[in-house]
Amino acid sequence: MSVRRLAGGLGLLIVLLLTYLLWPVYGFIGEDTPWMRKPWAWQAVPAADDCQSGVVQPAMAQLAEQACSLLKTRQAAIHAPSLSAAVAMDGELVWSAAVGWADLASDKLATPQTLYRIGSTSKPVTGTLLAQMVANHSVDLDTPIGNYELALPNPDWAQLTLRQLASHMAGMPEYSTNKDWVGLYQTGALRRHHTNITESLELFDGSPLRYQPGTKFEYSSFDTLIIAAVLQSAGKQPFTELIRQQVTAPLGLSSPMPDADNSQRATFYQLDEDRVQPWRKVDLSNKLPGGGFMSRPADLAMLGSAWLNNEFIDEATRDTFWTPQTLNNGEVNEQSYALTWRWHEAGHYAHHGGVSKGSMAWLAVYPERSLVIAMTMNTTLPEFTDFSSLQTELVALFSQVKVQTTL
Repeated sequence: MSVRRLAGGLGLLIVLLLTYLLWPVYGFIGEDTPWMRKPWAWQAVPAADDCQSGVVQPAMAQLAEQACSLLKTRQAAIHAPSLSAAVAMDGELVWSAAVGWADLASDKLATPQTLYRIGSTSKPVTGTLLAQMVANHSVDLDTPIGNYELALPNPDWAQLTLRQLASHMAGMPEYSTNKDWVGLYQTGALRRHHTNITESLELFDGSPLRYQPGTKFEYSSFDTLIIAAVLQSAGKQPFTELIRQQVTAPLGLSSPMPDADNSQRATFYQLDEDRVQPWRKVDLSNKLPGGGFMSRPADLAMLGSAWLNNEFIDEATRDTFWTPQTLNNGEVNEQSYALTWRWHEAGHYAHHGGVSKGSMAWLAVYPERSLVIAMTMNTTLPEFTDFSSLQTELVALFSQVKVQTTL
């Protein structure tokens, strides 16, 4: 073989390797850069003229029509391919519906059974397991995690507690501040499949703590990954199996579940004003506990309702998890973040939003009203409140009645 042919072959190999490595980076940058996306793939989002309803309590028939009207109005205003929501009251699902399209290319309508990525709304899902295991004394919020039978890849983590991790006051970096360069690439590329929670710890084990634990607040999904690893170790079961055994199965729910191809899963879209194109293919298994679940709103609403059931989560545990946590100096952290939930003091409700690749989600629990609102959609907006503020209208609507049921 001539030197020229050898050099040419080597050059082609290098080009292919660089393309493989840099293509996800291009896709990652293109997620927020419309001119870098595929110009031929854009399509307009039509306004939905139908509402696919699920559970509707007979006493809620008129309200259900009004709620569907709210969904259709909001879907048209924000140009979401689909918008789905559910409401539970007094521990019972009273309404669920969807408007728009689960997939525009095939003209497949969204229904209440459509599954959506829920992003950081995954944190209360993991928090539900954490609350169960705190209540049954499998784990303790204030015991250093180095005391558990878990091989921690970074020795600095041994001093951290589940309380610090669940309130984002442990000193962990977030994706953008991660100094583990290989992990930083992988969290952007999102194409390597992780079969075990402990694999995901490698994404940031080379990054130092950003501050002394307890002294500051910095929201980080890596916190929730460590929590899941501790729960997996203490529960002596894979994290996903613990979620099934202690959360979804006892509540009779088929979701939340790990994000994966599923005939009921929506297609997820990038949005540019009033047009969309499908999101690039990603694997979210490396962020499952804090951002990798998918669900339907009805199941999220019932999971939220379970937090008001004293037989599922006792009052003392619930109060602990919904109390905004204080820094070492005694001040409440800047986001009034509790434990895997945010607490809205003015409205007196627990909530968590989520943004994922081509989706947004919202879950809010109003304990004094015994009311839960869950919402999802299959695109992302520049302003999260253009999506989440729909809850205000739904709360006002369904607060007009009181369904007499027993938890």
